[in-house]
Amino acid sequence: MRVGPLKQELSLQRFSISNLTGVPASRRPRAWRLWLVLAITLLSAALSFGLAFQGKTLDGLIRGTDTLSLAVPGHPPLPVISLRAAGQATPFVVLPSDLVTQIDGLETYAQVDAHLKRQDEIVNILKGPSVLVGLQTAGRPAFETAVAVRTLCLSDLDSSFWVSLCVGLTAFLVGGWVWCLKPDEKVTQGLAVNGFGMLIAAVSSSATFAKPLALPSGLISALTTLNHLATVLFGLTLLGIFLLFPKPLISDRQYAVFLAAGVPLLVLDQLRLLGIPTGLFIFCFLVVIAAVGLVAIQFHNTRGAPHLRASLIWMGLAVIASGGIWCVTIAAYAIQGQFDTMPESFIFLSFLILYVGIAVGVARFRLFDVGEWALRVFFFTAAALLFICLDAGLIYLAGMAHTSAMALALLITAFGYLPFRDMLWRRFVRSKTLSDTELMGHVLEMAFEPEMSKRQGQWRDLLQKLFVPLSISPSPVPVSATCIDPDNLHLFVPAHLDTPSLQISYPQSGRGLFAPRHIALVDHLLRLSHKAALGLTAYERGAAEQRQRLAQDLHDDVGAKLVSGLIVADEASRPFIYGALNDIREIAAALVNERAPLDRTLAEMRHETVRRLDAANIALDWPLWPEDEAFVELTALQKKALASTVREAITNIIKHSGATGVTAAFRLDGQVLAACVTDDGAGFPKAALDGQGGGQGLKSMVDRIGQMGGKVRFETLTVGASVAFDIPLTSVPATKREAHA
Repeated sequence: MRVGPLKQELSLQRFSISNLTGVPASRRPRAWRLWLVLAITLLSAALSFGLAFQGKTLDGLIRGTDTLSLAVPGHPPLPVISLRAAGQATPFVVLPSDLVTQIDGLETYAQVDAHLKRQDEIVNILKGPSVLVGLQTAGRPAFETAVAVRTLCLSDLDSSFWVSLCVGLTAFLVGGWVWCLKPDEKVTQGLAVNGFGMLIAAVSSSATFAKPLALPSGLISALTTLNHLATVLFGLTLLGIFLLFPKPLISDRQYAVFLAAGVPLLVLDQLRLLGIPTGLFIFCFLVVIAAVGLVAIQFHNTRGAPHLRASLIWMGLAVIASGGIWCVTIAAYAIQGQFDTMPESFIFLSFLILYVGIAVGVARFRLFDVGEWALRVFFFTAAALLFICLDAGLIYLAGMAHTSAMALALLITAFGYLPFRDMLWRRFVRSKTLSDTELMGHVLEMAFEPEMSKRQGQWRDLLQKLFVPLSISPSPVPVSATCIDPDNLHLFVPAHLDTPSLQISYPQSGRGLFAPRHIALVDHLLRLSHKAALGLTAYERGAAEQRQRLAQDLHDDVGAKLVSGLIVADEASRPFIYGALNDIREIAAALVNERAPLDRTLAEMRHETVRRLDAANIALDWPLWPEDEAFVELTALQKKALASTVREAITNIIKHSGATGVTAAFRLDGQVLAACVTDDGAGFPKAALDGQGGGQGLKSMVDRIGQMGGKVRFETLTVGASVAFDIPLTSVPATKREAHA
């Protein structure tokens, strides 16, 4: 269905709304998809709280990373060394390993089994209403005190629980929203599943991240299995996104086989055939490395497609930033042998950066700023990684103290990296553009240019210098305001200074995208040129009024005196007075820019020439202008140039040629008036034709006709000489001719 011009213009003006989501403003997500996303979100949140409240704790218990302490009235918190149920003979000694929340961070499966067994023992101890807690005091023997057992409440939930839950819910909501906007695209479907995987990981971690004193081994095992399922799902769908977007690298069948590869991986994990409990962390490392490789492949495939590459830059930056920080931090904890003490929420926060970056790229949200923002985030990420690596290297390799290593790493980053970053920023981000002085010069030159074709060319040249686009063409529909299309590939400029609406396509030689700052720049140019045009109009109006007064004074004063002189002049003087009156009329007409019909102008020139040649006893052959010829009007400047050129040619014949006869011929050749004046005299001297003569007559004729866009040709004939010239003119419709008559 064709869209009318008005509807197309309104659509162009709504581009800014479409840019916020990457889809046309007319598309709206279906209600059932939104309700489904919201329902899953609410159910997951409720399930997370339900699992968190399964755990138990003790009144006054304070849980650290690998220690337990109890708040005792009148004493500082005392370390907990044992737990014992009522009637239990031997106390249960609490070990730091009992407080591990991530069993997949343990080194061996034997340690996992031992940890689960001890968790069941603690759960059995907590079944009663109270337990006897063994406390250690400095300088005094350990003692036991009865402490009430209670279920976790909202205030007991650890920050890790809140961070993981918020990250999981945010990831799923973002992925679900993008899927609702573009439900038919496989990449958005994969993004929604990817967000669902992160949500499952958050829900399955909620029970342990709530930091209860202990959980049943069966619940821990089930939640760990669910967490591993979410990890595999998240990793494979993450790679699947880069396999499909921006350009598909595999077919749909291959994509399905790729996702199905997660099933045997999960089976191997559950059968403990991966060798170590941390096998899935190695899987995550491989996923990050593979994602970086796929980004590189897609970067090569999207050359020449800046809108696709802009999406890829966001996504690749997210992989490098979050994946790089995650890998470095995981490696640092693993090297120190403190893998099981790593903050649990860090994993979720790092992958949230990755997920949001991918979602932004898939949704194509505000991709017009991708270049600068991508480099900003990249530079900050590089600074953080450099600082972490320097700090760790100085501590573990150089053996420096923590405080000294941090200070030195900070100095190296500040004085070494930051200047290098600024150099890169100036090299890659700050695009070369015109200065304010150059812009003003171009705008004034364009606004003051009298010829429309040159003015249009200058406007296009200015836009070409500013944006370096691949093409500038007329807009398919007129636009009343500057706007950008949804993919940021085309900038639409409204009509301006006799130039129609323009479409500027593929800026920076096809390597860039248009941004809101480009709209602001074009609007600034339009305002400047409009003000310049208004100033020029005001100046021309004032100058026209002044010329009108001068023409009136010249006609009323000088003309009146010359007319009075005709009464007393003799026959010899009258031709000169008539000539002076004609000059005054032409000068006055030129001052007020009065237009005159060509036929009347030629008649007046013929009458004047007849008088002058009669006085010199020279015959004239000047045919009358045909009545059926096209009606043409001359501007005052054209009339003055035509009359002065013919008058100068006749003057040269009278003064220098010795001719006895003159022939004048005028004809219209399309939009050009062709004229030729010949005589039977002595012809032009060779020095005059070579430009070596002392007179100015021939030169003035060339200058006058040249200013009108025409040419003059001088030629010495076998008998006599000829002056031929042409002037570009504009014909007038018959209706205007009748109105003039």
